[in-house]
Amino acid sequence: MAYEQEFDRMEFDRERVDRAMSPPRAPSPGIAAVLSVLVPGLGQVYAGRMLAGAVWFVATAVAYSAVLLPGFLVHAFCIWSAYRSCERW
Repeated sequence: MAYEQEFDRMEFDRERVDRAMSPPRAPSPGIAAVLSVLVPGLGQVYAGRMLAGAVWFVATAVAYSAVLLPGFLVHAFCIWSAYRSCERW
């Protein structure tokens, strides 16, 4: 009886190790785009590009503070960039 329980536990551990050793799943371009709509640069961070996310966040904030139209254009380009970042991942 104890042997069967130990065997079951070893099988569970093997499954956990297999999951941990599998390659990471690629980020979704759609999720990256939605995140960048909510917060400029967050889609880049989701794709693993931390510096690019920070740069897009600051650039979009500066563009919105300057005038509304450039802010929208920079924000749209940020969303496109986040989408492309995940496609190339």
